[in-house]
Amino acid sequence: MILTRSMDFKLRISGIFVLLGLIIEAFALHWSHPTAFLVFALVGTPLQLIGIVIFLYSLVSHRNS
Repeated sequence: MILTRSMDFKLRISGIFVLLGLIIEAFALHWSHPTAFLVFALVGTPLQLIGIVIFLYSLVSHRNS
């Protein structure tokens, strides 16, 4: 499968979102404060979900030219 520039860009963006979500969640796991759960659930998880949705959309919308 040959990646086009637009698909490569979408995959990089989705990877950045997932990685950023993982970093925030790892930080929240080591933070011993009640707000850590909110950061984990309301910031880290949506970033990962956005990355997953962008990844899946890039696979579905890709056309072999």
